[in-house]
Amino acid sequence: MKKVTLSSNTSWYLFNFRASTIQALLDKGYRVVCLSPEDEYSERLVEMGCDWVPLPMDNKGSSLLNDTVLVMRLVSHYRALKPVAAFHFTIKNNVYGTWAAMLNGIPAVNNVSGLGTAFIHKGYVSLMVRVLYRLSQPLAHRVFCQNEEDHRLLRESRLVPSHRLGLLPGSGVDLQRFHPDLQMKNSGPFRFLYAGRMLADKGLHELLEAVLRINKERTRCELWLCGFVGVENVSAISRDILEEWSGRPGVRWLGPSDRIEEVYAQVDCVVLPSYREGMPRSLLEAGAMGLPVVATHVPGCRNIVTHGVNGLLCEPRDVESLQKALEKMIELGTEDQYRMGSAGRKRVEEEFDERLVVKAVLDVLEGLQ
Repeated sequence: MKKVTLSSNTSWYLFNFRASTIQALLDKGYRVVCLSPEDEYSERLVEMGCDWVPLPMDNKGSSLLNDTVLVMRLVSHYRALKPVAAFHFTIKNNVYGTWAAMLNGIPAVNNVSGLGTAFIHKGYVSLMVRVLYRLSQPLAHRVFCQNEEDHRLLRESRLVPSHRLGLLPGSGVDLQRFHPDLQMKNSGPFRFLYAGRMLADKGLHELLEAVLRINKERTRCELWLCGFVGVENVSAISRDILEEWSGRPGVRWLGPSDRIEEVYAQVDCVVLPSYREGMPRSLLEAGAMGLPVVATHVPGCRNIVTHGVNGLLCEPRDVESLQKALEKMIELGTEDQYRMGSAGRKRVEEEFDERLVVKAVLDVLEGLQ
C-alpha cells in the first residue's frame, strides 16, 4: 500500500483543516500517516483511519538546537516510512520537512496557508524566515499558496521558483456541512462571532475594544469568541485573559468546538479583524452558512470579501474603523444582511468548494506515478 504523509505544527490543524483531504486519500487506498505534536486531536486522526506519529517541536521558539533536532526527527521518520509524497503545512514543517524529504529522495508538497506573523513583523525573525524559505522551497516538488498576494510575494521575492508555485482556494469548505438552512432566528442582541485561533495578530484586542465602545451605554451586540487556546505562537492570548474578557458586557468566550456549524447557526455575522491571512477558513464557512462578514482589508480577507457585496471591510489595527464597520452591520437591517449572506454563499459555491483542494492533492499524486 502506498503511503502519504501530512505534517503540521498541531494535530488540531490537520483534523480541522485537512480532514476532507485525508478522507479522500484513504478512499483512494493510500495509507495516510500524520506527523504532528500530540494534542487532544491526535487520537481523532487515528479514529479517522490514519496512522499518527508524534512529532515534538518548538512552535514558539527559534532555537537552532531544537530546530536541528526537528529536522533529524523528520529525516528519520521519512527514511522509515518511505512515503510517495510528503505534504507539509505551517512554516517550520514546510521548511524542515522539505529538507528531510529531499535527503530521503521524497517529493515535498508544501502549503503556505498565509505568510503569517513572521511576515507581519519586520526584523530578525522575518529575515530568517525569508532566508529559510529561499534555502528550502526551491527544493520542493510543489508549493501551493492560498491567495494571490502571497503567491506574488513568494514569486517576486524569488523565495520560490514560479514553475513550482500553485494557487489554491484555501483549504476549501464543505458546502453540505455548512449550509444556510441551519440558521436559527436570533431574538436577542445582534451577535458577532470570531471563530479561529486566539491570537493577538487576529486583531482580537482591537475587536474587544470596538465591542466595548459599542456597548458603552447599553448592550447593543454580543461578541462570541470560539476557538483553540494554547497554540504555541508569539501572539497567543492566554486562557486567563479570555476568561477575564468573558466578564465584559456582551462578551462570551466559548472555547473550541468540533461542531462549529452549530455555533455559526446562532449568530448574525462573522468578524475577522486580522492583520494578515492566507485564505481564512472562518470567512469561507461564514459564506457557506449565508452569513455576512466584517473583515480587515488585508491579503486573504479581501480575496473573499467584496466591500458592500458579501460583507464590510475595515482597516487593520484600527479600532475606530472596526467599530464603524460593526455598527454599520448592526444598522443595515435584516434585508441587507440577508442579501450579503446570499452573495457570500454564491461566491463560496463558485470559488471555494473543498473538492477543488482535494483534486489538487490527487492531481499531484497522479503526476508522480
